[in-house]
Amino acid sequence: MSHEDTELPDDIYSEALPPGSKLLSGQYEILQYLSSGGFGITYLARDSLNRTVVIKECFPEAFCSRVNKTVRARTRNYSDDFKSIVALFIREAHALSRLDHSSVVGVHQVFEDNETAYMALDLVDGRDLLDLIENDTVSFSPGEVYRMALALLDAIGHVHAQDLLHRDISPDNILVDKSGRPVLIDFGAAREEASRKSRVLSQVLVVKDGYSPQEFYVAGSQQSPSSDLYALAATLSHLISGQAPPNSQARLAALAGNQPDLYEPLRGRFPDYEDAFLAAIDKAMNIVPAARIQSAEEWTLMIDHSKRAERARARAMDDKTIDLTVMNLVKSVNRDLQETATGVADAAPATAQPRDSTPTRDKPAPKAVVEDLTWSADEYDGFADDEPAPRETPYARIVAATQRMRQEPKRRKLPFRISMRRMTTVPVIFFAYFFYGQTALKYEQVQAATVDPIVRLGEEFRTWNEPDKANVEISRGIGG
Repeated sequence: MSHEDTELPDDIYSEALPPGSKLLSGQYEILQYLSSGGFGITYLARDSLNRTVVIKECFPEAFCSRVNKTVRARTRNYSDDFKSIVALFIREAHALSRLDHSSVVGVHQVFEDNETAYMALDLVDGRDLLDLIENDTVSFSPGEVYRMALALLDAIGHVHAQDLLHRDISPDNILVDKSGRPVLIDFGAAREEASRKSRVLSQVLVVKDGYSPQEFYVAGSQQSPSSDLYALAATLSHLISGQAPPNSQARLAALAGNQPDLYEPLRGRFPDYEDAFLAAIDKAMNIVPAARIQSAEEWTLMIDHSKRAERARARAMDDKTIDLTVMNLVKSVNRDLQETATGVADAAPATAQPRDSTPTRDKPAPKAVVEDLTWSADEYDGFADDEPAPRETPYARIVAATQRMRQEPKRRKLPFRISMRRMTTVPVIFFAYFFYGQTALKYEQVQAATVDPIVRLGEEFRTWNEPDKANVEISRGIGG
């Protein structure tokens, strides 16, 4: 929340707490009234540590009024509705307290007092974006608008990650501090949820023409992160063009009547901005929720080149198919190299010059080289011991295995004609001996010339006796 002037505004809300009022047993002191809406009143206050904070009071004026300091339901019929709104206010404050982002207003404390509820918020020293847009002396460069859009997208993405919706993004709910940092304030989630309870509570539903998407105009309608992104796109469109976009209800009616869309796209109208940046705003402004940008991350990737590169690197690191692809590629290359090497070996001459196998002695390195490569004990600082071994990548493992395979000795592949000659020689010899044996047994002359000498030689070996071995006398001891 912001605080620019020390003087009280002219239109002091009559139901506001007067300056000097104490809350939570004196822990907070009201300094002045800041603003009010249909759901609450905002004050500038000082806490017990003498810090300036912003206090937001749950005060749905349609259902309650103030008696002295106490807030009560206007009628007995509104009593339950008022209590329901207070409960939703407290629940929203607890949810917002979990948010921790530089572009989201921080919630310090939520408490009950005066029969209603309060939350203590950060004080943002700056002005709201609507005031800056309407001020003729203030202008934003395309670079400033781009950086503001990225900061707000990051903040909205953080809110959505907590299963929350802002539901009231507009230029007057974005504060810009002295450094140009935008800050989201005044969440409308509790108001929207209260409108779902009953037709009576739908009175607290707040919509802003030009910024609220068409689903915000219907109590209990389906809303999603794209609803917040529509409101952000409308805010950026106003910031760039200087004019608020047309009412989403009027746009919807025009399209239903087969009339042109009342929204004029930004792309092509402002050459100082990148087309992708303007096209993203136009897409988020689509009247149909399903056709819009669906997440803050998606929008960021559309306009931030560094985020796209970072996302691509992260996906590549987690992609397990890359190792498999590299392995298959290396195997394919190695297979082609082996086939090429085999063809060269077959085409080489059969007689190669023998290599000189005479061992040679290594020549000593020059003394200067030895001195340069030698570390003294004083020069060594031990840093290598602290360095972890580099992690071997899958590609390096595959290359190393391939090199080892290439270094292993390979059997020389025989030419085709030699292989066929060896394959046919064995059967030919076998059949030759087989037919020769049949012929020798059939004819007596052949048998007498070949088989009989072999038989007689075998008989001589059978009757041959080994000569007797001489007896050997073994003596033991000194005397025999």
